[in-house]
Amino acid sequence: MITIVGVGPGEREYMTQQAVSAVKNARVLLAGGRVLEAIGSDTGARLVELPADGMAEAVVGILERETRRGDVTLAVSGDPGFYSLARRVTAHFGRDEVTSIPGVSCVQIMAARLRKSWAGVSSATLHGRARPDIRSLSSKLLSSPALVLLLGEPGKVAEDIGWLCSDERVKEAKAALGWDLGLPGERITEAATLAEIDAEARGGRLALLWLEKNRAPRGDESGGWTRGVVADEWFEREEGVPMTKSFSRAVAVSLLSPLEGARILEIGSGTGAMTVELARAAGEYGRVSGVESSRTALELARRNVARAGFTDRTYLTEGRAPETMPEGRYDAAFVGGHGERLEDVLSAVWERLESGGRMLLTSITPQTTSKALKYIGGATPAACVWRAHSSYGRKAGDDWLMLGNNPVDFIWGDK
Repeated sequence: MITIVGVGPGEREYMTQQAVSAVKNARVLLAGGRVLEAIGSDTGARLVELPADGMAEAVVGILERETRRGDVTLAVSGDPGFYSLARRVTAHFGRDEVTSIPGVSCVQIMAARLRKSWAGVSSATLHGRARPDIRSLSSKLLSSPALVLLLGEPGKVAEDIGWLCSDERVKEAKAALGWDLGLPGERITEAATLAEIDAEARGGRLALLWLEKNRAPRGDESGGWTRGVVADEWFEREEGVPMTKSFSRAVAVSLLSPLEGARILEIGSGTGAMTVELARAAGEYGRVSGVESSRTALELARRNVARAGFTDRTYLTEGRAPETMPEGRYDAAFVGGHGERLEDVLSAVWERLESGGRMLLTSITPQTTSKALKYIGGATPAACVWRAHSSYGRKAGDDWLMLGNNPVDFIWGDK
């Protein structure tokens, strides 16, 4: 039997009583030099030091030799479940031959120092491994409360951070860099963006980087989140994926208000611009459940929602309404896409509305408007339609030009 013991960051005070007992009573104890320093001499075990270079490759061979003679204890830094030797050992020997004793990980310490929760945090490692695709890290950052990275060798930390800054979203993330967490030389540096982190200000044995997405690009006043509608330019776009423009989003949210704490159904998420606006209006205790038939559009909408920081209050599903519809009852509904089966979609949405709830549809074609009015007008006496002709200003020298948008019809009814 192999017992893998997490000894924490390297100070005895961070070791659990179970870990101390396992180390003390071990027959044979395998560990790297730094871990052996943490354990000290408080063990009667025969000590086998793992090599500093190629430790992951050497540990299986050493364990195979030692387990022929009896039980073996393997001590690892931090927690066995966080980028340690445990994964390789368990994969080779099988779960039935391995017991794991947890320890305090550097992520737990960093979260405690920053006074943050580490629930739902994504992670990756550059320590002793090839760099992953930078786009995968950017995606993790956008879709998680935070992204934590174990960085490479101490001398390469500045180089690693420079590489991470090659992605604009990662570069603009709020950042905290922690050296030797839980040890006497611990140091944490925080900055408004990763680009402002001074990686060479302090060195040590091991560095952990904590990143959180910024909600809007720095310096982009048009994408500000303090007031008004989010600018069209803020959103990531893709060819062929429709987007509800800022004017229409502003009117739609106004017609559906109040939305604070509301359960909102959205049909046809498209780029996710309206999804973001609805989630923003719903607040921390509201939720937006949406359905989108296009996989490309769905992934785009999820990226925009994640970038806005609203993943925890949105639930987007791939499918075609009315066959695929989120379950539950809703306080408000927005129909932005419907295909050829408009009446069937409106009927399914209407059934899910709570009494007193409002359903709103936007239309840019006379046929859609006529069909929507026929259904909503037949379903409720509280039906209404607005046609909006909007324009936007563009600077032309010392003057302004007004450029027109397509007319948009807003059709709604209260149940």
